[in-house]
Amino acid sequence: MAQCLFISEIQLSIFHWIFVLDASHEKHAAQATLAALARTCNAFHDIALDVLWQQFGTIARAIQCMPHDLWGGDMNKSESGCITLKLHRDLTKDDWNVFRRYALRIRHLSLATQDVRRGKTLIVDIDDDLLASLASMDATQPLLPNLTSLEWIVYDERDLRLIRRIMTESLTSLFLEVWAISPVPDLPQFISSIAPACPSLRKFVVHSVALSNHLCHSVSQALHHLHHLTTIHCGFLNVEVLNYLSLLPSLLELKFALQPNSEFQNELLFEQLQVLDVHAPDITSAVDLVSRMRNRLTNLSIFSDDHTAASVLAQLFRRLSTSVSHYSLRRLQIMVAEHPPQNLSSVLELEDLHPLLSFNQLTHVYLDVGCGISLDDVAALELAQAWPNIVQLMLNKFLETSLPASMSPIGLMCFLKHCPNLVELTLEIDFSFIEEQDDQSHCWVGDIIHRHLSVFDVTYSKIHDAAKVAAFLSGILPRTVHVLYSWIHALDDQREYAERWNEASRLFTRMKK
Repeated sequence: MAQCLFISEIQLSIFHWIFVLDASHEKHAAQATLAALARTCNAFHDIALDVLWQQFGTIARAIQCMPHDLWGGDMNKSESGCITLKLHRDLTKDDWNVFRRYALRIRHLSLATQDVRRGKTLIVDIDDDLLASLASMDATQPLLPNLTSLEWIVYDERDLRLIRRIMTESLTSLFLEVWAISPVPDLPQFISSIAPACPSLRKFVVHSVALSNHLCHSVSQALHHLHHLTTIHCGFLNVEVLNYLSLLPSLLELKFALQPNSEFQNELLFEQLQVLDVHAPDITSAVDLVSRMRNRLTNLSIFSDDHTAASVLAQLFRRLSTSVSHYSLRRLQIMVAEHPPQNLSSVLELEDLHPLLSFNQLTHVYLDVGCGISLDDVAALELAQAWPNIVQLMLNKFLETSLPASMSPIGLMCFLKHCPNLVELTLEIDFSFIEEQDDQSHCWVGDIIHRHLSVFDVTYSKIHDAAKVAAFLSGILPRTVHVLYSWIHALDDQREYAERWNEASRLFTRMKK
């Protein structure tokens, strides 16, 4: 039997194309076109409105479709860029019927919605009393029956009562931002109830700076009963739920915090996982986690609040090389927030980094590891040849050490020659080789000119002759917009280098013109 399309399906496809083509030329032209189609005839009305509300439908728009004496908030007279829709009288059944007609088409709900009127962007907020009135009109059915995506901010118990009326079985994406500072009594119970209320959930995000540890059990419990998740962003998770998630075939992205003293007994396969972002109490915990994995990650980020020795970092790199596919990993970020003690001389050498060189498809590498990274020109050549596709390379952007820079401009040239896709480069370099030369023609550079590097960050590189350094850089980096540095003008022991780099950056910009 031949396949065919219903007339309504053809119309839906046409209206989708109208939206795409209109939106590509003028941001909101599609609204006018689809609105006109919706008014043309009954055959076009529902389908055109479906497409229009699928793209632009919000609860704020539905409220504004109700009688104007019901709500207030003049968008055109707002100077602050934010207005709040407030209730001016009690809701009637007729008001509810109007709202319901549009609410059926709403697919996404966010408490703060951007609206564009006459070229001006406004943030449209909705008063809690107005939301509560809507939620109380018909308790037998969800406020937005066909909602698929929900973003909500939790301040107190009132927010939980409202969100319970909004959550539906059709929900596939849930984003909760918990702004409460002290525990909200019903919050753990509410989070535990998410799984039965939204069994089709695929994306689950819950952020809480103050209550992450308090919510660990309830979040873990909710995740343990959601079987179709593809994306999870949350705070602390316990070992039991990590074991469950590691076997979940649908899971592609996981961002979480590892509890202190977590003890794993089994392998954590995460066979389909592509993005892993873990906040570990220390690098040793991260080593234990990674050593139990066998996967094909494309993005890996590890953060730690505790300083660690270079030997532990080297162990982490070795574990990565045996746990993660060398051909899949594209982005690697390892960041240690705690700076090392002043008397610690822990340093990563090229030998320690060797396991990372096997990941030859890397495009983004960000290492800010709380200890020195000692790389000379030979090391620069090895890194550049191992990572030919690198786009962003950042090494110790925020760490000043007593270790003198051992990479010269020759090492810089290795990256420029072997990494043609570089857009951002952060390295500490010893420029004395350039500053000591009388001949500023730099014949040894040859014809090496990098056409893509837009940001070059020298971090804590020392400088003595701003003019010579600027002249050298302007000759090899014609497309670079910014030369950045980490020296701070306000600190007495750093002001001298900060002023010289400021002068070099100014001269660099002038010389390129």
